[in-house]
Amino acid sequence: MTLAHSKVLKLCSSQELLYLYLRLLIIVLVGVAAYSNTFGMPFIFDDAANIINNAVVKEFNIAGFKAAFQDRRAFGILTFQINYFLFGDNVFGYHLTNLFIHIAAALLIYAMVSLILRTPYFDKSLSPCTSILPVPFFTALFFVVHPIQTQAVTYIVQRFASLATLLFVAAIVCYLKARISQQRPQRSLWAESVWFAGCIAAIILAISTKEIAYTCPLAIILVELLFFELNRRKIFKLFLVTLAAIMLLLIRISSGNISLDTIISRLDDITRIQTISSRSDYLFTQFRVIVTYLRLLLMPVNQSLDYDYTLSHSFFEWKVLVSFLLLLAIFSFSLWLITVSRGGKPYLRLSAFGILWFFLTLSVESSILPIIDIIFEHRLYLPSVGFFLATSSLGLLFSWGRGSLLVRQRFVQGLLFIALVLAGSTWKRNLVWTNEVTLWQDVVAKKPNSARAWNNLGGAFIKQREGIKALQALIRSIELNPSKADAFNNVGIAIDLMGSYNDRFYRTTEMFNDPRAIEGKTVSRWLGDVNNNLGLAYEITGDLPKAANSYRSAIGHYPALGVAYFNLGLVSAAMSDYAKYSEQLQILLMIDPVLAERLQLRASVRGGGR
Repeated sequence: MTLAHSKVLKLCSSQELLYLYLRLLIIVLVGVAAYSNTFGMPFIFDDAANIINNAVVKEFNIAGFKAAFQDRRAFGILTFQINYFLFGDNVFGYHLTNLFIHIAAALLIYAMVSLILRTPYFDKSLSPCTSILPVPFFTALFFVVHPIQTQAVTYIVQRFASLATLLFVAAIVCYLKARISQQRPQRSLWAESVWFAGCIAAIILAISTKEIAYTCPLAIILVELLFFELNRRKIFKLFLVTLAAIMLLLIRISSGNISLDTIISRLDDITRIQTISSRSDYLFTQFRVIVTYLRLLLMPVNQSLDYDYTLSHSFFEWKVLVSFLLLLAIFSFSLWLITVSRGGKPYLRLSAFGILWFFLTLSVESSILPIIDIIFEHRLYLPSVGFFLATSSLGLLFSWGRGSLLVRQRFVQGLLFIALVLAGSTWKRNLVWTNEVTLWQDVVAKKPNSARAWNNLGGAFIKQREGIKALQALIRSIELNPSKADAFNNVGIAIDLMGSYNDRFYRTTEMFNDPRAIEGKTVSRWLGDVNNNLGLAYEITGDLPKAANSYRSAIGHYPALGVAYFNLGLVSAAMSDYAKYSEQLQILLMIDPVLAERLQLRASVRGGGR
């Protein structure tokens, strides 16, 4: 048993080439196993707009390439063009590409951490004991198996996040190779130039894939400040590079002789994504969101496609304030680690780098740049690198510092066990992505009071042409939040699917698409129609009292709606309320004799005309 423990420790930490290759093979095999059940999962949500219904993706020619590179995510779109050219609508090729990107990113993370350990700072500081800490292996292993990554890997269109991360890390790797080469006594200017060129190319491609890559130059500066010797000349160079980047951004935004106010206005426009939320509200909310992100990384339970977050409007809301103080403490802890690391504890600086990486790479999507969706798991894909680096280095340093070989062996075995559990959780989490129904069923199971989730579940059932199941979900959505027009309209679509109720409801569309929507008459008619449809939904699902209430509400909003009297008469007869039935019949005899005659015929048949 002792020999087996020793071999496991050697596998994870030995510097021999054989064990290096074995570690890389483990990362690949465990990653493939964790995502082995995803290759047949269908296109979902934004996949349709960005891939299946995107004419640019289907043009694998010069015109298509030109059109792709007019988009801000050009390189990502190019990869979809290649996929479509090779596989068409077959999802297998898209999932295979996503998994390849994910595993390649993990291997590059291994390379990045290994290179950091070869920088001048570590060359001078590492002791023989700590030089074999398996931080690169466990950082990459946890990255590849953690279930939080499923949204960025299994959700096909979120390749933008995983591909940008791959290129982001590749740029850091190229930079490290070039800078380490500069430290050698026998320098190769050609090799350095190639690596620096690769770094610049990777940054450009990353920025052309997703906006999170705008932080890559800052990450490189962070690497330089923490792991290479700092002097005044270097500080001046970094200042010039930063200033040049800002100037290039302003030049790109502006054109011609325009005022500073116009430039600021343009900046405001491009730093908002489909939302008019104030920057302060978004920032206050993100303090809470980032704490949720940390909780998901530490304990990936109750993952959800939709977290149903509400905006915070004050810094002094207790949840906002507590979240801010926690994040401030973590950030301050990273600065303390940097200070302590100067006393001969180099891995503490590596942990600090991981923490700062986490905050830096989250800054685009979790700061003052409002985005319509407050929280999404795929936004953790790049920041999680820093989290896994910080926690792995701190944990391993603690176990190595205990001095006991047995403690090291047990700790490494424990980490391997956790990695296997996470891989199993990832495989299980991927089952949720089987189709849109399973996705939203998972959400409503965890967020039963989310009106949006129930409405989306109803929409998913509509796509599968399951009318009654759709109505049950949509009714729940409306009961939770009756102010959302799309849920009412989905009720009409679901009823239409069933085909037996064509003379008892009106097909409604979004009221707000009508330019006359502000007119009282239009609003009243729309409210009459949708409440009538809701009543029919209740009736179909067997809740006759609520059906009757909805029909009465429809009449209250629009007293001229004959079909609402007709439906109320039918449901009253079904409930043996003949006085109410007679009342509706008398009204219809006055306003719509044809419907009155139909009511008499149907009410005489048990079941109300179904």
